[in-house]
Amino acid sequence: MSTFSIKANTLSLSLTLGLTLGLSACQSLPEQPHLSDSQELSARVNALYQQSDSPDSEPATTAEPSPTDLVTAITAQNEIHPDLSGYHPIVTGANAFAARSILTGMATRNIDAQYYIWHNDQAGQLLLKDLWEAAERGIIVRLLLDDFNNSAKFDQHLLRFASHPNIAVRIINPLMHRKMPTLNYVTGLPRINRRMHNKSMTFDKQITIIGGRNIGNEYLSNDQSSQFADLDVLLIGKVVADIDNSFGSYWSSPLAFDIETLAEFDTDVTPDFLKALDKLGIDEQNNEGSSLTVYKAAIEDSTIDTDLINKQVPFRWTDMQFLSDDVGKLSKSVSSETNLVHQLRTLLGSPTKQLTIISSYFVPTKDGVDTLVKLAESGVDIKILTNSFDATDVTAVHSGYSQWRPSLLRSGVKIYELKSTAAEEKRDNKLWRARSQSSTSLHAKTFAVDDYQVFIGSYNVDPRSANINTEMGVIINDDELARQLHGALSDDLLNQAYEVKLLDNGSLEWHTMEDGKEVVYDSEPRVDMSDHIWLTIMSWLPIDWLL
Repeated sequence: MSTFSIKANTLSLSLTLGLTLGLSACQSLPEQPHLSDSQELSARVNALYQQSDSPDSEPATTAEPSPTDLVTAITAQNEIHPDLSGYHPIVTGANAFAARSILTGMATRNIDAQYYIWHNDQAGQLLLKDLWEAAERGIIVRLLLDDFNNSAKFDQHLLRFASHPNIAVRIINPLMHRKMPTLNYVTGLPRINRRMHNKSMTFDKQITIIGGRNIGNEYLSNDQSSQFADLDVLLIGKVVADIDNSFGSYWSSPLAFDIETLAEFDTDVTPDFLKALDKLGIDEQNNEGSSLTVYKAAIEDSTIDTDLINKQVPFRWTDMQFLSDDVGKLSKSVSSETNLVHQLRTLLGSPTKQLTIISSYFVPTKDGVDTLVKLAESGVDIKILTNSFDATDVTAVHSGYSQWRPSLLRSGVKIYELKSTAAEEKRDNKLWRARSQSSTSLHAKTFAVDDYQVFIGSYNVDPRSANINTEMGVIINDDELARQLHGALSDDLLNQAYEVKLLDNGSLEWHTMEDGKEVVYDSEPRVDMSDHIWLTIMSWLPIDWLL
């Protein structure tokens, strides 16, 4: 989800709230971001692993030890591939939810989670409940969230969650005004324009999930009106230590505030965490009509727990590099040369054969278009999949992309746009599969370079990811994965997407398949006159750097 709405609303909010500036000038963030209890919790985590690293120590665990626990099972595989990392793609939302839930139940030491969005809906509450139950078993849980999608109501929920002695919650780059969030647009800009977009969940410092998914129904395939087609990756091996270190740097940053320093309990709400899980009430009554049964079925159908224990998860072992923005990017305290986008350029270099980009928000800018055009004209096969106008959840982003289509197409770049009505396709290529109920939006962030390099993470190909937000991801060096990703963008995709083509007269056409027949649109599908006017006006504005 884009944070462009911050900028789009700034003018009107400034006019309506300007008079409040004097009243709120005295507001400031707490001087001490980290309380002693959460610092002690982190010290306990460190002690667990310092103890386990000692050759004379007993196995360090906060739960009952088991000869077939998660750590034992993964360590055995790591020892076979000491210098490599293993990955396994998680394509469907159901599997993404089940993996997080089941791994939470398998953890024996600690769980660290870092997310841009954690909704207070069914998926969010189910996973918080899983984490609470893990804490009840003695597992140490640390939850780090960005603040842009937070609310005063969710603050209360996080306070209840953090009341457990084995749980700590921190909010990074927080908004000062918790109960009147619109005031932050007046008093907090431009600081609050910078957001932590990272997404990871790590268990026992042994296995982690990273990718494009946030936590919420629409990300985990249970939203009845819309959902995101996304991609995560399950990782073990050498790369996990780098992801763990990145979490530690964000967690310990002075920009990350314990939730207790930002909010106080309301006297009229229950302090009991489990009783406050209002989205799970129907499920607890075993109502088969509840949409929560989808999540139950996902867990029941998953075999990830036994597969991990029996070493049957089909991990592919290869060399990987973890990339992450320095947390100082949020405060503009580090050089732009440290940005993830610069790391990508260094490690990937320039494509010589193929470049395939799948990005929910694709805003190439003039410089980016010039680079892609030069590559295409030099013979590089370039294919791009992004959202169609009807599928995107941020209209402004579409304006920052659509204006560049003719230049890209003229140079030979192929462009596909996911349809909001994308239907599930059963075909041999299972790496990319969009699954829809009524409205689908692309949310994945991945690209393949030449024959063997693939990036999967939170990074969109847009100026916001490059210059404003913090991001993370992995480069996976694997020819098989690169082949699958390159092959995913082909005519077989036309049941789910439009291919945009440029005619000799400079106009565009959108080619797709509907009911088994090829259909050609000579104007942008599902875009009416008012949409055209709005997109044209926005394309004139110098706002690409914000998108």
